[in-house]
Amino acid sequence: MRTRLRPLARRAVARAFALGTEGRDGLRILTYHRVNGTHPRDRLSVRPDAFAAQMELLARSGRPVIPLAQAPAVLHGEGPRARGAVAITFDDGFADNFEVALPILGRFGFPATFFIATGYVGSDRTLDRYRDCCADDPVLSWDEVRGLRDRGHEIGGHGRTHRELGALAPEDARAEIDGCALDIEASTGTRPRLFCYPRGSETPDTRRLVAETGFLAACTVRPGANHAGDDLLGLARTEVSGDDDAEDFRLKLAGGFDGWHRLRQRVHAWRGRTAHEER
Repeated sequence: MRTRLRPLARRAVARAFALGTEGRDGLRILTYHRVNGTHPRDRLSVRPDAFAAQMELLARSGRPVIPLAQAPAVLHGEGPRARGAVAITFDDGFADNFEVALPILGRFGFPATFFIATGYVGSDRTLDRYRDCCADDPVLSWDEVRGLRDRGHEIGGHGRTHRELGALAPEDARAEIDGCALDIEASTGTRPRLFCYPRGSETPDTRRLVAETGFLAACTVRPGANHAGDDLLGLARTEVSGDDDAEDFRLKLAGGFDGWHRLRQRVHAWRGRTAHEER
């Protein structure tokens, strides 16, 4: 009973919050990681049928779906109005982004940005999250990365080895950020313009290093929409989870879960600080 009541309560709060944010929504950046049907209990894996249904709901919503590369112009008032606009992003660089998500995006004509951890691309390694359960799940190859680009999608940086940048010494963080940009440029011929902090770990110094490397904008895990005047190196995003149903997705588009996600992040941060102090 408790398990069933929790999502009901969460959605009731989200509906109330969505009503309060109606008409004030800015540029909303959706975060995906994986699209596959082989990991039903993985929160970061969205089933292909669910992803297709979400893209259809987005298409029917009438919201403009824009490339994330337009964010600087949009948020500076030089492009389409930010209100209601949506950008789609994928983190990490798994092969199912190319094999499964790409055809669905193409069906709707939606552009996306794929943030890749370049040290894994073209290798037989996988990220820590899947190392003990799903080592046979490949990451993108460089041919697939170029294929995404050739179909009109943006390739962004996500570090070389997916390390948490905020905890690194400046020289190590610079190596991750600049090295990632160099890898993408060497393999695609194009210097990346967009960055995503691995696991959302960043500091003011990290943002400065990202800017010095030449990135125009960078994504965090901070929930919410983006408005004129917001820091382009600290863009907020909305994560879409594997257990989201159609109503959850609609509420996330409307900003209904922003407050809930902020609360959860604060609780996790507090628990992390408490655990560290008790050591």
